[in-house]
Amino acid sequence: MRAKVLGVPSPLAVGFEITHRCNLRCSYCDRNRRLSHEMSLGEILEALGGLRRLGMCALSLDGGEPLVHEDIDTVVRWLSDHGVLLRINTNGVLIGRHTDAIRHMSKVKISLDGPPSVHDAVRGQGSFWRAVRGALMARDLGCKVEFTCVVGPHNLGHVDDLLGIAQRLGLEVVFQPLRGSLVRSATREPTPLDDRIRDLFRRIEAFKTAGAPVGNRWSSLKHFRGWPDDTPLPCAAGWINATLDPEGNLFACAQTDRTGIKNNVIELGAEEAFRRLCRSGCRQCWCARVVEENYAWGCRADAFLPPRAAAGGAS
Repeated sequence: MRAKVLGVPSPLAVGFEITHRCNLRCSYCDRNRRLSHEMSLGEILEALGGLRRLGMCALSLDGGEPLVHEDIDTVVRWLSDHGVLLRINTNGVLIGRHTDAIRHMSKVKISLDGPPSVHDAVRGQGSFWRAVRGALMARDLGCKVEFTCVVGPHNLGHVDDLLGIAQRLGLEVVFQPLRGSLVRSATREPTPLDDRIRDLFRRIEAFKTAGAPVGNRWSSLKHFRGWPDDTPLPCAAGWINATLDPEGNLFACAQTDRTGIKNNVIELGAEEAFRRLCRSGCRQCWCARVVEENYAWGCRADAFLPPRAAAGGAS
């Protein structure tokens, strides 16, 4: 609220890509190899301590796959001891090896691309059931669990199947469109696939209206109607949100084009690195939970309301 009303930025919620290493090689992901100068444990705690002093109170662990990091348990314990609310994005495969860390999570978000044949074709044989076992294990540990499904050519015809699986497991699925890259922007020309993705999101809206376990709030579903065209929305990037990469570089948003950008917390200090962030926002925001947070940041209560037809009114 201080940032919104007074215009004073503070990194309340940080996404931390603790490593870009991953134990899987998903066909559509380009964030799966260790960077050249990933931070040591001491540097990680120094960076996080600086952000904590600036107001950080929530952190989402990301990767790569965060659970492959050799110091993940120590980092999670430090964050928990310092009162930071924790979430994690994971493929779910290694949850059984890190139950002590998982216990500290307020939410565990596990990637699931579709039924076993689809998921395994993208991520490797046997990865579907390992992800599901991880989800059930995290839930048994008392964590809120949801699946994240990236919609693209690999799974366009399998959303119904995935929702059926989620229904039987008693979990929700959050859908978002596939972007070209996780670490850089890419000029893209319109393709016939864009129409199919928009059509699929209209079906996902219908599934949600009918009571299927679609975890998206209406703000992201309505926003995705504009895919892939520039779609203006409020933006909290650099105001209350920031992303820290494995080498200690700080960005306003995880979806920022990082080409040639160096804004290092270890070299500059957290305060100076945060001060330097761009706060102009963009019109290419396609991560479901980020979209929803941005509409909330912009006090756009209307965005969270279901379409009138879905609510029972006139269309």
